[in-house]
Amino acid sequence: MSDKRRRVSVIMTVRNDDAGCAVTLDSLIAQTRQPDEMIVVDGGSSDATVEVIQGYAQRHSWMRLIRADGVNIAQGRNVGITAARGDVIATTDAGCRAEPQWLERLVTPFEDDRSTEFVGGFYRIDPHSLTEQVVGLATMRGQLEPVDPTTFNPSARSMAFSKALWARAGGFPEWVRFSEDTLFDHKVRRLGVRCDFAPEAVVHWRPRRSFRSIARQFFFYGTGRGHTQIDAASFRYNLRNAALLLSASITSVIQPWLWPLAAMILLYFYVWAFRAKASAIARHTKRTVAFPLTILVMWIVQASHLAGYLVGSWQRIRSRERYVHRMERYLSGPVGVGA
Repeated sequence: MSDKRRRVSVIMTVRNDDAGCAVTLDSLIAQTRQPDEMIVVDGGSSDATVEVIQGYAQRHSWMRLIRADGVNIAQGRNVGITAARGDVIATTDAGCRAEPQWLERLVTPFEDDRSTEFVGGFYRIDPHSLTEQVVGLATMRGQLEPVDPTTFNPSARSMAFSKALWARAGGFPEWVRFSEDTLFDHKVRRLGVRCDFAPEAVVHWRPRRSFRSIARQFFFYGTGRGHTQIDAASFRYNLRNAALLLSASITSVIQPWLWPLAAMILLYFYVWAFRAKASAIARHTKRTVAFPLTILVMWIVQASHLAGYLVGSWQRIRSRERYVHRMERYLSGPVGVGA
């Protein structure tokens, strides 16, 4: 091994996703730079996921399975990283298809400058239908325009960091079920370490397939934001708009001459506000129907996000030690792994 080469461990958590797990593992086998080890942490699958992983591990000695029934995503990541032998950790999610040079591009900054401790990769949508394409373009940053690396919080589906940084940060926050990677990003920024952005280190990710699954996904995202209060100002803005529409709608039932007010609020905040994005997606897809479909998707996303935020905020009020004090301790400084 050269002086520059770093030992790299790839960590992935999974539960009940045998097909997605196979997609990811196949893409890692095809890397121009294979990881020194691949650790998959299973959180208690009841389908064929464990058997699929074991089959890959039997054929590839650098892959191994850790069974940790009942862990959440953050706990699973910490379990895998604790067991990892690499000094650089790369993370991805089951179902992601890594481009052949993903790991090479993600790790290169660490080997070019050993002071680098965190590298954010990128991801692109892998839609199988127009609805999935619209969902991905409407909700994932960087699909229609470049992201600003100074404000972009990389997802754990494509990121890398030194194991030493992970330990100093206190690992992934295990007391939150959602948005654990966003909170980890915030902690890394507060530590002031050398970070890099590798936009060509790409994994492809399939958006949700149905409106119900979209609503469920963004409800959970919103719940996580309610727990952490990250970007709370935008949620308060959306909550105000929803309250205005609800109030105007109720009032117009009692006083019918006020219905134009409710219609104006609906058109301004829930159609006009999304028109630029809907137009861009319609142009990108070359499908006129993508315009109203984008509006519908944004309604589902915003309503689900807001509902989740309200639930998460209520849980935060009821469990201040878990969601307020532990977060304050986590972000204030090094707190130790698993805190």
